[in-house]
Amino acid sequence: MLTALQKRNIGQVFQLIRQYAGVSQTRIGTAVNLSQGKISEIMKGTVKVTAFDVFERVADGLDMPNPARMALGLAPTRTAPSRVIDTTTHPAAVIPSRDGRPTSSLPNVESVVATGPRRLDDPWDVDLPTLAWIVGRLDSHVDRRTMLLLAAGMTAEAAATISDPWERLSRALTGPQALDDDTIERLEARTIGFHRLEYVLPARAIYQGLTTHINELSTLLQSGPSDRFRRRLAATAGEAATLASWIAWDLKQPGQSASFERVSALAAKESGHQIIQACTHAYKSYAVEGRAAYEAVRQAQQFLPAQGDDATRAWLLSREAEELAALGDRRAIEVMYQAEEAYGRARPHRERAWTRFLDPGRMAAFQLSTYVRLGDEYHVIEAGQTALSAVAQESDHKKAAIVYADLAQAQLQIGDIAEGITYARRALESAQRSESTWGIEHLATVEKALAPHSDQAVRELLGDIAATRRNAGPSPA
Repeated sequence: MLTALQKRNIGQVFQLIRQYAGVSQTRIGTAVNLSQGKISEIMKGTVKVTAFDVFERVADGLDMPNPARMALGLAPTRTAPSRVIDTTTHPAAVIPSRDGRPTSSLPNVESVVATGPRRLDDPWDVDLPTLAWIVGRLDSHVDRRTMLLLAAGMTAEAAATISDPWERLSRALTGPQALDDDTIERLEARTIGFHRLEYVLPARAIYQGLTTHINELSTLLQSGPSDRFRRRLAATAGEAATLASWIAWDLKQPGQSASFERVSALAAKESGHQIIQACTHAYKSYAVEGRAAYEAVRQAQQFLPAQGDDATRAWLLSREAEELAALGDRRAIEVMYQAEEAYGRARPHRERAWTRFLDPGRMAAFQLSTYVRLGDEYHVIEAGQTALSAVAQESDHKKAAIVYADLAQAQLQIGDIAEGITYARRALESAQRSESTWGIEHLATVEKALAPHSDQAVRELLGDIAATRRNAGPSPA
């Protein structure tokens, strides 16, 4: 936005507002006193804004703060204090604002945590479906900091200002005549957003919002949409249901998990996207152990197409390598190589809603897990360094729980009990912070390795792991 303002490219300004705030061309035109047709021409670049009075009208109509006005070459308003924008140093990838304000006018994360009403680890009282839609529209990787900044600005009052994108959805829920491509695109983006939020928010924080989203999709499917819309709705409902099934398992609700699994299977059949079932079985493989986990992965692979969907392919091959290694099968190394080749061809942020999690750090975590289970000390060190670097950069507590548990297991295998306990402690803390059943269950191998030892540090650690598992309830697996 700063670049667009400095270049006085009003078309790009309107495009950014349309893309990240979901504001229609008609609404922009009303704000700046231009027709919808003229707004469309400006956004396409067929008409250039050059007149000073039009720049003023745009700035006033969009209620630009003084930093934005000055970047556009206009004088600041008298009602607000001016401040100078540093035009030489700014982030290379600016975090987009959810309400059309430049990022420079948003509070930074540190000030929000220090002075705002929400704490860092609170499951914030925000409109989760809207937050998911915003997150789903971002092109870049969404880490915890980005999500924090977006959520921090989503007070009830602010959320009400972007109700316009959902007006057509509300009408569609009461009658099929209002269903259109824009509504479907918003629902698809929201499904992607929920998948992204899953790896930065605890399961309990997003489950209700995700359930509301699936209920709305179900209502629209029952309203008699056209075949084209029906297939798209079914596909996004299936993608959402696979995530809901996984989250329900994480929340110790096996009945709900099974119900959502059935929904995803029906949606896969209705939409013609059988690969949705690949995701369902891949998630299911985490809920079982040994040969059953390996078979679940193999079943998931049956739903892969002959070509394409390389991000899902890389994920499933990585899971196969992990489970082969757990069974002591050295074929795991060759399968891991195949996974790396598939990842090299993949575009995780362009393929499926569930592939957004896959990045070099997560691939390193898969490698680490595989080599730990095989007892390959040399490769454990290399993969461990890469995985730890990714965890440090992203503050992904769910991933950290797994990486630290694998490093703890590796240290115990080579006989370094003290270092093993240190990493196990970090794994437990990360699992507790993310409220991740998956992370806690991943510590089972560490518990088995420590069982023969009886010193105080070991007993305290095992006691804390057991207490955490009890507090979380029995595993549905």
